[in-house]
Amino acid sequence: ERSFFFSFQPENQPGNCWPFPGSQGHVVIKLPVPIIPRAVTMDHVSGTTFHGESISRAPKDFAVYVSDFSRVGGGGGMKEEHEEQGTFLGQFTFLAALNPTQTFQLKEELSGFVNYLRLQVLSNWGHPDYTCLYRFRVHGDPPKDGGKVSV
Repeated sequence: ERSFFFSFQPENQPGNCWPFPGSQGHVVIKLPVPIIPRAVTMDHVSGTTFHGESISRAPKDFAVYVSDFSRVGGGGGMKEEHEEQGTFLGQFTFLAALNPTQTFQLKEELSGFVNYLRLQVLSNWGHPDYTCLYRFRVHGDPPKDGGKVSV
């Protein structure tokens, strides 16, 4: 199993996040090699800076999808809201106050390799203006031949 991480900023320090307006949003992540995804890990800031206001900006409920998002959005991989979201792999609750790093096992078993994963944030912990994403990791099985798979 290999892990790939997508860090929204170079360092996982307070304030170094990818903020998006409101409590809902999504990002499509292109993986460096095709994998069969097995789990995802969500990270938020930790330590002495981990206080109530920081928690309120953390994602709460989120869902994970896979598909070939590369066909839409002029190469950017983004989908319009009314279009297909992809294959649903699970919905989870990130308990940021309990643990700033949590791993979630994906519920749907895929038989094929994927290049793209969609993280759909459904809610945050109460901040009215924006949500902060710090780091998101994808864990899965790469092709046995080192990545030469046509998907």
